[in-house]
Amino acid sequence: MYPQVQNGNPQAQNNDPHNQNALPPVTYPPMQNQPLQIQSISLQQNPQVQQDMADKTPYPFQTTCHHCKKTSTTKVTSKAGYGTWTMCSIFCVLTGCGCIPFFINNCKDKIHTCPNCQTQLGVFRYKVF
Repeated sequence: MYPQVQNGNPQAQNNDPHNQNALPPVTYPPMQNQPLQIQSISLQQNPQVQQDMADKTPYPFQTTCHHCKKTSTTKVTSKAGYGTWTMCSIFCVLTGCGCIPFFINNCKDKIHTCPNCQTQLGVFRYKVF
């Protein structure tokens, strides 16, 4: 325990009940006789945050659709995009066969859609550079 201060002089706290110089125990912070107030906060998902999440991950994620307002895991489909065509050009120059990136799913863009209403929620673009 920390020493108690009385009249500007520190004194060691003594738990002996017969000691008349002992100070009563002090608790910090002092308790107040007011009821504890709990403030509730409502968290709403922002459609812009969902759009950003769809643009940053090629994997399905749980979200609330901005069109049908249902919470579900996105459906992901692959489609050849700018990165696929860039890789096609590079493979064509290096190996003479440019069709290889079209058979590799990791070289394609990922389109996130709602499984309930088929609304497109975002696109993860494959980038070469």
